[in-house]
Amino acid sequence: MQPTLTVSGYRGIWGETLTKEIAADYVRAFGAMLKARGGKKVLVGRDGRKSGPELIEYVVRELLCLGFDVVDLGMMPTPTVLLLVRSEQAAGAVIVTASHNPIEYNGLKFATETGAFTTEADVREIETLRVSGMAGICLPPGTRIEGSHLFQKHLDVIAQHVDFEKIKTRHFKVAIDPINSVGCTATPRLLALAGAGVRGINLEPSGDFAHEPEPIAKNLTTLSALVREHKCDVGFAQDPDGDRLVIADENGNVLSEELTLPLCLMAILSKTPGNVVINLSTSNVSEDVTAQFGGRTFRSKVGEANVVQAIREHGAIVGGEGSSGAIWPATSGTRDSFTCMALVLELMASDPRPLSEIAASLPTWYMNKSKFPRSGSLSDLYAKLKTAFPEATIDERDGLRLDFPDRSWVQARPSNTEPILRIFAEAASIEAANTLAKTACSSLSQ
Repeated sequence: MQPTLTVSGYRGIWGETLTKEIAADYVRAFGAMLKARGGKKVLVGRDGRKSGPELIEYVVRELLCLGFDVVDLGMMPTPTVLLLVRSEQAAGAVIVTASHNPIEYNGLKFATETGAFTTEADVREIETLRVSGMAGICLPPGTRIEGSHLFQKHLDVIAQHVDFEKIKTRHFKVAIDPINSVGCTATPRLLALAGAGVRGINLEPSGDFAHEPEPIAKNLTTLSALVREHKCDVGFAQDPDGDRLVIADENGNVLSEELTLPLCLMAILSKTPGNVVINLSTSNVSEDVTAQFGGRTFRSKVGEANVVQAIREHGAIVGGEGSSGAIWPATSGTRDSFTCMALVLELMASDPRPLSEIAASLPTWYMNKSKFPRSGSLSDLYAKLKTAFPEATIDERDGLRLDFPDRSWVQARPSNTEPILRIFAEAASIEAANTLAKTACSSLSQ
């Protein structure tokens, strides 16, 4: 299945479904869109993948040829790039990353002058420009500017919103796994501000990922052991571009990726109550935490651009996705593992309980996340699910979500990055969640 551009960007296997020609086509089209909007400066950054240096040269070349001044940030976290779009008053940014995908992948993420990823409308415009053919267009070339020093601005912004002085009083011991990528140098700098003692693994930014890069429990056994060995207060695992954060408690137990966001919400909403936006695939835990602080939760389609757009529409102060992170516009226009680490440490500094007890105090919901091979008509597949769950309330904003009176739910939606349907089911017990997921998959197989 050939990948397509979505609000999550374009991802493919380097040299196969992502080539220099494909990259050039998309970058030219994106650049043409920015030119039409009056843009003059574009930021570029990348994660630690070995194919990144080669791919970013094609990106820079195309942007220079379109007459842009290009600020080359080098290896830089995705949330930092989006923050810098605003602070540097850039027209947009191109980030060379495949996020948490396996090592053979790479990709392109596009951001506009808002400091947020391209919206669905932007994606349609880029595709229109791409198929119309941008080849051969070359303006007087712009200038390439070195910008690797700009990460400090990210730290400065976080420090304006998180109480590092309070955190320092606790002298936390923190274990980290930045997976041989952007967090290798950036994360220790953040934790130095927090006065934390740091133990780390996979600290060489070589792009040779020591394990599968998705930060989930089965890939983080070494981090768990590190937490226990050194009696750390917390463990932090990032993905290669530094937007996702998964947390291990002081016992080395890896918390569900769905708990990163509600822990951050506790830290933010305890200081500044307000409304929250989450996507339709995110756990009810975040909705319940928001309610505890008097806020209202709105749901959006999956995709950080969709969450950010909904934050603006609803006047929310924070949002996020269950896949490992908060989107706090005060610091960055995307999930931001660095902000999330600071918020979790601030929460821990404000509560005498160990992290395991703080996490155990969160509302309890159980989620089953499954995959189903995508084939045939989506409408036919969704019809099978509606038949299997006739009592459900139907929501078709993003795939098909079916809600039940006890607040359990099941959702099927096509992946933005893989040829599969993602099946999410949540209920008040693990048995009920598993049954929902099993029933959904069985109905799709018929």
